[in-house]
Amino acid sequence: MTFKISKIILGAFTIALVSYSCGDPAENMNKTMADFSDKCISEEYDCKCWEGKVKEHFKTDEAYMKYWENHTAMPDELIDKLGECSLNDDFDF
Repeated sequence: MTFKISKIILGAFTIALVSYSCGDPAENMNKTMADFSDKCISEEYDCKCWEGKVKEHFKTDEAYMKYWENHTAMPDELIDKLGECSLNDDFDF
């Protein structure tokens, strides 16, 4: 009986440990503009254009990181600029 209880406790501890070790979602946030640019979907966007628009908007990695410290979404102005890089002729921006 105690063996089963200890297995249950060990299993619960393992699940908790694995869940905790996955970390804060913010840790997976893009650390630099290059990280963000790497997420460009080449089938949908001109990625050179995308990278240029991101660099044009933030100017430096420091400014990029500072922005993400206080925000959870891309700036609307950048979203509009990235729309200009769309390969979809029907894209409405």
